[in-house]
Amino acid sequence: MPEPAEPAQQMAAPERAAQPSLREQSPQVEAARPDPARPLDVPSPAMGRGSSKAGRVKTRLLGFNPGQAAGADPFARKGDAPDTAYTQFPVGWLAVVSGPGRGATFTLFNGVTIIGRGEDQTVRLDFGDNSISRSNHAAIAFDPEQNNFFIGHGGKANLVRRNDRPVLSTEELAIGDLIRIGETTLRFVPLCGPEFGWNQTPQSEAGHAS
Repeated sequence: MPEPAEPAQQMAAPERAAQPSLREQSPQVEAARPDPARPLDVPSPAMGRGSSKAGRVKTRLLGFNPGQAAGADPFARKGDAPDTAYTQFPVGWLAVVSGPGRGATFTLFNGVTIIGRGEDQTVRLDFGDNSISRSNHAAIAFDPEQNNFFIGHGGKANLVRRNDRPVLSTEELAIGDLIRIGETTLRFVPLCGPEFGWNQTPQSEAGHAS
C-alpha cells in the first residue's frame, strides 16, 4: 500500500524587519529636521565692493568701460568733437642722408627754421656730431609770398655748405639740395613752390567763388 502523503509544509512568509517609527529614529535625523517654530538661519552675503550700497550688487563685465554708460555712445557725439583743423601746414622736409642720425627727418614750416644741437632748436641735430653748434648753426627760411626757400649761416666757425660750396650769404634753395654741416649731410625736399602753396586758392574753390 502506498505511504500516506506527508502534509505539505507551509511556507512561512519572511519576516520584515520592523522599522522604527519616526519618533524612534536617531537623534541626528531628528535634529536635522527644521523646527517650523524656529526661524531659518540664512547666512549673510559675503562682504565685497558692492556691500556699500544695501540691497544692490555691483556687476562688472570684462571689456566694458564703466564710463560708457547708456547715452554715452562716442559715435553719437559728433557735434561735440573738437576742431581738429591744422594750425601749421608743412612746407617741406629735411632728411639726414649721411653722418650721425642718418634716416632722421624733420618737417619745415612757414617762417624761419633754426638748425643746431640744442633743445630749443627747430631742427635738433643732436646725434653725436659735436662739430654742429648748439644754437643757430644754420637757418632755413620759407617766404610764403614767393613760395621760395632760402638758407643762411649763423656765423659759426664750421662752415655750412650747400652742394659742396660754402654758404657765405643768403642763398635760394632748390629741390634736392644737399646741406652739409660738420659731418652731417641733409637733403632738402620742398612741398611748396611755384606750382603749389598753402596761401593759394585751389582751382575748385576759385570756380565756386566765381
